Amino acid sequence: MSKEIFDDIVLEEKSTWTQVCTECAEKHSDLGCLEEIPINLICGVSGCNNEAKYYLDIYKEDYGNEK
Repeated sequence: MSKEIFDDIVLEEKSTWTQVCTECAEKHSDLGCLEEIPINLICGVSGCNNEAKYYLDIYKEDYGNEK
């Protein structure tokens, strides 16, 4: 089993998304589309507790989390 990238992710029928901080956005932007947003949430990447600045709409099927 691969290591999970995200510890806070939304798996919907038509979309998959999470919120990410600036540092994690740079690391994982290849997985989907970033949208800058004014939110007060914590980054959804495992082990990161920074304040999120972006939503990451995930398009890539193999992103390291089990569905």
